[in-house]
Amino acid sequence: MEEVVQFEETVKDYGSKEIGPLTFSVGRGEIVGLLGPNGSGKSTSIRLMLGLIRPSLGRVMLMGLDPLRHHVKALDKVGYSPELANLQAFMTPSEFLELTGRLVGLGRGLLNEQVTKTLEDVGLSAYENYKIGKLSKGMVQRLSVAQAMMGPPSLLVLDEPMIGIDPAGVVHFRSLFRRFVSDGGTIIMSSHILSEVETLCNSLAIIHSGKLVFRGEIEKFIQTALKSRLIEVELQTFPDDLLVEIQGVPGVTRATRMERGYLVEAASGSDPRSEIAKLVVGSGAGLLSIGYSRGELDEAYIAAIKGSGN
Repeated sequence: MEEVVQFEETVKDYGSKEIGPLTFSVGRGEIVGLLGPNGSGKSTSIRLMLGLIRPSLGRVMLMGLDPLRHHVKALDKVGYSPELANLQAFMTPSEFLELTGRLVGLGRGLLNEQVTKTLEDVGLSAYENYKIGKLSKGMVQRLSVAQAMMGPPSLLVLDEPMIGIDPAGVVHFRSLFRRFVSDGGTIIMSSHILSEVETLCNSLAIIHSGKLVFRGEIEKFIQTALKSRLIEVELQTFPDDLLVEIQGVPGVTRATRMERGYLVEAASGSDPRSEIAKLVVGSGAGLLSIGYSRGELDEAYIAAIKGSGN
């Protein structure tokens, strides 16, 4: 996999606090959730990545280039949306994106086309001539993501991109980001909304107290951090002996009745879903759905942070 970002024994020493050494990479086509408590080093990592600050030791490579020595070229295909963006209140979204487009080198014909498309992509077409100062917090957040997508970039670095976005907008942005990656892009997303990370991202980089405590797939992290996992089984009917049979499946430690099905606790590292599904289908109960309980990332994250000494 082509590496888009590389941290190589990277350290930032603030005197009173040290971030690093950090060693990890991000490959093309990934959607990486950058997680960690406040003050853990996430913002420092983003600044290092974008060449906004210089590492004390080690190095960072962006698109195969040093973002400090080759700043313009390294960031040519990078879009960045900061947390709580402070945009020019006197401009309109259309004017702001036109300015952004000119700064990234778009010609007039392509510029007009991309401004129109990007406003549509983020759901701001109806507000293109409003003053930014009159827009809601959620609308400003949409515009921040829009300016990051001008160019277009091949890497998006998003710091809390869903802040202030309404539920319909969140669903829309998920689709937008997935389409961006399916077209060959890469996303690094810092967020405290773990449910969004679990829904959207396919891997994690977790930083705690300036140290990298995990880098890899979400599923692997959950399996590693949790001693047991919960499986929700939704059924149409409840045959008398089915619950007892499920309790006997290897890997299952407990199974209880819920209003619409069963809640099954399984040892981490085991995956009894296939066997459970066979039993349900064979019993004629009518399997409506089966899957791990949502919110596991929250539990795994808290367990990992506690286990790393906080």
